[in-house]
Amino acid sequence: MAITKPLPSPAVRKAFRKGLDEMVQAGRAPRDLDKTVDPQQIYVLTVSDIANGAGIAKARPAVWEFLVGRAAGPAVAVCIAHPPKGQPPRMTSLTRGAIPAEALEATQQVERLPQVQTRDYELRRLRVSGLSIGAFWLKARTGSRDLAVPYHAIHHELQRMRAYPMGEFMAVIRGLARERVQFDDAPRVSGKSK
Repeated sequence: MAITKPLPSPAVRKAFRKGLDEMVQAGRAPRDLDKTVDPQQIYVLTVSDIANGAGIAKARPAVWEFLVGRAAGPAVAVCIAHPPKGQPPRMTSLTRGAIPAEALEATQQVERLPQVQTRDYELRRLRVSGLSIGAFWLKARTGSRDLAVPYHAIHHELQRMRAYPMGEFMAVIRGLARERVQFDDAPRVSGKSK
């Protein structure tokens, strides 16, 4: 049993290679990167969708993130967004330093989870930017339930690198999303009386 990792299309891989080469030539990415490349598709859910009861089925693919290098560094993350129909894919961002190195380390950790040793999953990543949550989405391939493994969350309700059944994970973030949409974060004008 294991994790399978979907592969991006040849056009996406070409955009990755072109974008990374340009960044290396411009001095914005290290020349001494390890040649190990781990492409991961990132799905997104909006806070309003979650607050309104949407489940994981509402998540949509947004970007391929190519993790390049090693967890010990140096490492970069190259993002290739899903382009509008009829447009070729292109690099939309490059991140270097601790964030991609941590993503590589978290990927290694999720691959060693006990649940992954006994069942087959497809590795996906999920982002809920409005809640500052990033999680691995282990999509069950046969007769099992999906799992969510948060690797980035600022909320104490979620434990980093713990495998949650997807229903439990969604229930936790639904409560957080409902709190978020009710929060009034409009700018306040100080010094004015009513």
